[in-house]
Amino acid sequence: MKYQRVQLGLYAVVGSLVIGMITAGYLNLVNWVINFIWEDYLKYAGNIKVWYPFVVCVPLGFLIGYLNKKWGNYPLTIEEVLTSLRLKGSIDYHQWWKSFLLGLLVLGAGGSIGPEASTTVITSGMINWLGDCLRWASTANQDSAVNIWRTRMNPQQLASAPRFSELFRSKRERILVISLLIIIGIIGAAIIFKLFPEEGVFGIHHREIYWQWINLLTAVPALLVGCVFGWLFIRLENWSALVINIKLGKVWQGGIFGLALALSSLLTGDILFSGEFRIVPFTHEAFKLSISFLLMVAIVKSIMTNLGFAMGWRGGTIFPAIFASVAVGVACAMVLPGDMHVNAAVVLAASLTVILEKPLLTIVLLTLLVAIELAPVVIVICLLTGLLIKKIPSIE
Repeated sequence: MKYQRVQLGLYAVVGSLVIGMITAGYLNLVNWVINFIWEDYLKYAGNIKVWYPFVVCVPLGFLIGYLNKKWGNYPLTIEEVLTSLRLKGSIDYHQWWKSFLLGLLVLGAGGSIGPEASTTVITSGMINWLGDCLRWASTANQDSAVNIWRTRMNPQQLASAPRFSELFRSKRERILVISLLIIIGIIGAAIIFKLFPEEGVFGIHHREIYWQWINLLTAVPALLVGCVFGWLFIRLENWSALVINIKLGKVWQGGIFGLALALSSLLTGDILFSGEFRIVPFTHEAFKLSISFLLMVAIVKSIMTNLGFAMGWRGGTIFPAIFASVAVGVACAMVLPGDMHVNAAVVLAASLTVILEKPLLTIVLLTLLVAIELAPVVIVICLLTGLLIKKIPSIE
């Protein structure tokens, strides 16, 4: 029995390491595919800026629509994954390849969405699979435990296997083991990022802030602007679903949106992609742009993200939401007195809190995104907005 537990423990450690490495590898693959398809567009100007999005987005849009028709709505969203875990206690990891391929295709086609949705599906699916392997092996005899490395799971044994939580002697042991496996997974991801480094948006950023008392007063209108824009971003998802609720097949939806995305790129290339790697540079450039242009970028970006999602270009919306909120925040900061970076941070924090409905998650994201000197502002505004959401449910 002791030997069996050692075997299961070793399998869990190796599996967790591999899961972390595959997750990081997928994120690197996403960046590689985008760079491979769009390198010339991103590097050079001229005529290629005009016609290239049409060559990429339109045909790939029809392909996305075709695969949506054939396979269904993939990749799954983070909300769909969490709902499945709450209701069933598991997710169907046998369909992981659909989220992998469609997620990669939409991202490579320049869709205004992020990789967090498909990444969540792939990673959570692997975690679920690893848990099932351990559950199945725990019901087998000692010889079967040794062969866990090369023996396929028996569905009948798996159906009668104990729950994952029952594999541990106590709650404390379960928390300790799971925490250790998470750390091992992070180490696995860090190994891949170290071996194949990619430019990242998150980190500790610094900026000199000129604190002024007037920012205490401007925080009120800035917070309201952020809440209103966050509410608008959420409502655009519902409105987009209503707009395409017509007798238009999935293939045509995918292709038509590809055309719409290519047309929107004529306004600015920032409408393409999630905006993940453009957020920090954009914050430096935005203060030199006009208010009308910034508002146009925010509105069009929000529309294209949500409309694309409704028309089959599915993925994560966190990074597009951040990018659009930054544009609105800078536009708002330009008309308010006081330090503009403080005003913009207030709008960004309020907007993203309304969109995510998770103040603590928003604090973590923005602390690694904006200047660390603005962390106190982000914390206070996120918590205040979270309280405001609870007091006024209609704002959600």
